[in-house]
Amino acid sequence: MARITGHVKTDGGVPAADAYVQLRDKDNEFCGETRCNDDGSFTLYAVPGSWLLVAWLPAGPRTNEVIEIAGGDVAVELSLEPIPA
Repeated sequence: MARITGHVKTDGGVPAADAYVQLRDKDNEFCGETRCNDDGSFTLYAVPGSWLLVAWLPAGPRTNEVIEIAGGDVAVELSLEPIPA
């Protein structure tokens, strides 16, 4: 099983402490979730394949990113998009 590590930041580059990161499969089915540490870091685990990471702050911005796991660990940097006015 591969380890997915990364950081979530706001669009201003500030670590998104307490952001959620969700792991979804190719059918958009929920597979796991974690909450970021104070520095915006997170860790999830997944088998090889194509995965969707969804990151967000409660009542705030969010982002989605598709990642491919080929067998090794993956590092990801996610930037939250501001909510349109």
